Amino acid sequence: MRRIFYGVLLLAGCSRDITAPTTALLVTASVSRASFRAGDTVTVLVTVFNRSGQPQTIGGDGCGFLRFEVTTADGSVVGPNGRLCSAILIPKTLAPGEQYSSTQSWNGSAFGNGPGAPLQMLTAGTYFVVGQAFPIGSDGSSEPLPAIDHVPAVIAITR
Repeated sequence: MRRIFYGVLLLAGCSRDITAPTTALLVTASVSRASFRAGDTVTVLVTVFNRSGQPQTIGGDGCGFLRFEVTTADGSVVGPNGRLCSAILIPKTLAPGEQYSSTQSWNGSAFGNGPGAPLQMLTAGTYFVVGQAFPIGSDGSSEPLPAIDHVPAVIAITR
């Protein structure tokens, strides 16, 4: 009986609510090298996992179903340089337990380079690469959207 009491006490002391539902989608990002110079090309792998017991639909366009953002520690988006993609919505449904991955090349480009502007690179520092998936309702609507957890990759841009 004492062991059960201590077990319940230990669970109550945990910071995570053990009764909280698992999010439907988990999006992870990894980078082929954790440290590189801006201008060098690395490969970014973004994977989305359907952790729910129901099919989940994500939307894509001419650039694919998964993307990534590069942020600073405070969450400010600083990269990569934008790409032009078609506006056609293409749905992809993931069965329960299914995953989908996409690889993209990136060279440390910074966000906000307009058309005709010289390419800008991120300055030296630590950044987070955050994978992005875009859930849509099975009928193409945007409501209700499933909850998403993100596991970012930490990178260092060197001089």
